[in-house]
Amino acid sequence: MHPFTFHSLRRRWGPAAGGRARALLPAVVLPLALLPAASGTAAPPSCRARIAAVIDGILARNLDTRSGPPINAFQTLNPSALAQAEALDQALAAGQPRGPLHCLPMAVKDNVASFDLPMTVGSLALLGNQPTRDAHLLARLRAAGAILVGKTAMDEFAFGIRGLSGAAGRVGNAVNPWYSAGGSSSGSGAAVGADFVPLAVGSDNCGSLRLPAVYNGAVSLRPTQDRFDSEGVFPIGFVNGTPGLIARDMPTLAEGLAVIASDWRRPAAERPAPLAGRRIGVLRRAGSASLEPTDPDARRLLAQGVALLRASGAEVLETVELKEFDPRLGPAFVRGSAPRIDAVLATYPGPRRQWADVCRSGRIPPEWTAASCLELFRADPAAQARARGVIAANRRRLEVLLAEQRLDALLLLPDRRGGARSEASELITCFVSSNAGVPAVVLPIGVDRRGMPVGLELLAAAGADEDLVAMAGALETQRGPLPLKPAGAGRDALRRLGIPAHNSLVSTLGWRAWQSRRGEALGDLEPARFRRLTETLLRSWSGIGQQERAPAQER
Repeated sequence: MHPFTFHSLRRRWGPAAGGRARALLPAVVLPLALLPAASGTAAPPSCRARIAAVIDGILARNLDTRSGPPINAFQTLNPSALAQAEALDQALAAGQPRGPLHCLPMAVKDNVASFDLPMTVGSLALLGNQPTRDAHLLARLRAAGAILVGKTAMDEFAFGIRGLSGAAGRVGNAVNPWYSAGGSSSGSGAAVGADFVPLAVGSDNCGSLRLPAVYNGAVSLRPTQDRFDSEGVFPIGFVNGTPGLIARDMPTLAEGLAVIASDWRRPAAERPAPLAGRRIGVLRRAGSASLEPTDPDARRLLAQGVALLRASGAEVLETVELKEFDPRLGPAFVRGSAPRIDAVLATYPGPRRQWADVCRSGRIPPEWTAASCLELFRADPAAQARARGVIAANRRRLEVLLAEQRLDALLLLPDRRGGARSEASELITCFVSSNAGVPAVVLPIGVDRRGMPVGLELLAAAGADEDLVAMAGALETQRGPLPLKPAGAGRDALRRLGIPAHNSLVSTLGWRAWQSRRGEALGDLEPARFRRLTETLLRSWSGIGQQERAPAQER
């Protein structure tokens, strides 16, 4: 099934779309481009027209500051996206649709190589760093017909969960931009949550896919370690790092996963398995770390998730503890990254030919020093071996627990506080999956008293990726739609802003934000300060202001 059908296009992208209702769509087996027009109705729009509308919506809302800080999900928009869409239209006219994702608009985190956009990894030091070919998983997505509309902002060097970078500034939450978008795949989560695109590429060391997904009302899978090919992904934290996808719903996620993983077992992913007969345990502790919710809404929504599982026929064990588990990995997971980074940078024409050049550039995160930058990623075979040993031991302990208690999966909150706040959380639980190398899927289960989405995480034994996606799909169906509306949806904001101006604005904004963060103890960037920086910059650009835009036109 291709989820981006004409039915879903009207619901998600059409004028009457309004707020987002999160629910599975009815199965329609033909791709959007192949659906015949109903009698008396207009034919589906061309791929070029659809991608133009997507880009127009991003240009209108990405830097909008009328109700708060900008979402700022996109760092660069793709000037060649419309030409690529035209090529798909020509292929379709010749009776050769590209594949199951024909004309699906997607975003890609800026640590993933693409031949047509720079890869800065969120850093001022790597502005203009241009790969010569796509990363492996991006090439597979394009071959299936997806269109790259832009690169998303991220935590600099994928190191953090605050959504801050020298290249773009701050990413705001898609539902309420005063709050955190999570990280480090901040822009990818916000781009999907804001309804800019239905699918985005990200990466995860510890929560970098899962946290931005649930904070912004989206879904994601951190796969079994080494399940997906990481070729072309900037190699920081390769011990426990993995690429992956963020999507607006489970069918879209499953379709994307089936494209990037050639061995994906499609039947299990496309037909969500009944939850009847499943045994799921609520994980309350992992080693010395408590996983209990700390907020009343978080407790309520965890209980709501348990109730939905039981209503679907699952057996739920209310209290499960993983007593022998090491939650600490520390900086060991990035040790040894420098030689791999050097090998990548040596293939690019930019001035930074090795990691030491980046560290000595004077353009690193404000909270870093050149010495700490060099130390962080230095070669350390012993530390790498210890990290791999911790992961292997944790995996054995977790899988023994699952087998002994005959559990199909474990249930927990990605953030013990529940939904996003303005500050980064110290209560995230990503380490359970990451420190064991096992798969974990996340989806929003409800909204808290502030209207912010709160997510649940299901994790299972290594290799159970498809099974987790199937269970999460069934839970999503049982849950039904959520009352979420992205910030700024249904209105236009910036006028006369094209792709080159947008890209230049974000780059300048990142530079000014980086300058304002220098001297801060943690290099922080408060939402109000970033809003002021954005407004000041917009006022300085001739012809661009927070006014009603002219009617959207195909560019």
